[in-house]
Amino acid sequence: MLFRSLRRLKAGMERYLDRFYRSCDHVLVPNTPILTEFRENDMADRTSLWGRGVDRSIFHPSLRDAEWRSRLGYLPDDIVPLFFGRLVREKGIDNFVAAITELRARGHRLRPLIVGDGPHRRDLAERLPNTTFVGHLSGTDLGRAVASADIVINPSATEAFGNVTLECMASGVAIVAADMPSSRSLVTHNQSALLVARDSEAGYADAAERLILDENLRRSMAEKALAAAALHDWYGVCADVVTAYQIGRAHAELQSPMYLVCRLLLEKKK
Repeated sequence: MLFRSLRRLKAGMERYLDRFYRSCDHVLVPNTPILTEFRENDMADRTSLWGRGVDRSIFHPSLRDAEWRSRLGYLPDDIVPLFFGRLVREKGIDNFVAAITELRARGHRLRPLIVGDGPHRRDLAERLPNTTFVGHLSGTDLGRAVASADIVINPSATEAFGNVTLECMASGVAIVAADMPSSRSLVTHNQSALLVARDSEAGYADAAERLILDENLRRSMAEKALAAAALHDWYGVCADVVTAYQIGRAHAELQSPMYLVCRLLLEKKK
């Protein structure tokens, strides 16, 4: 009975969302898989991509800092797995804990690096002893921490844009991520990253172990991810947004703050 009720509720929500989007002059979507879905539903002429860029003055492999790692107690040959993001359940911290616990059970001596803060920090520290927490960082401090890791495990299944994955790509860090549209729009499985079924605890451990054991694979994937990150430029993103708003100029969208900010950024580049 409950299942049938939920199914009817889902169908009703889908009809509502369909009517809502079709009533819009133009729809900006966060990643390529969602763009494809909209275009396959007869909205090709009213849908555009609104992606994300990355600040390469903050996220760059050159910020990797051996002395900083040493001050945190890491040895030169230590493989440092990274969790980067807000410490809340929806970011996949349970899968991260399960993966590290399994890797330790397999004999890998790991001390994860946690960059970020949130309400589950204390719980995470209790469940995952011998972990380094550096809290919320910004600017070059953040870029240094991310670039100084070796593998990021990003199990979040709630990302629309995949900012964490993109910033780690630009930092030259090997990627293990949930197999979601946001990830697939940024990386290619088995080439520039290892993608894992969203709730596969063993899958995250298996993928990370591949990268731990194979230095050449780890470096190769990090290099390909770095090259892929170069395609995500803020100027290109803003140009796409400006074009989308110009399509709807008859509807007075050109006064939108988003449009004006993007135009200003593009004019500064000239």
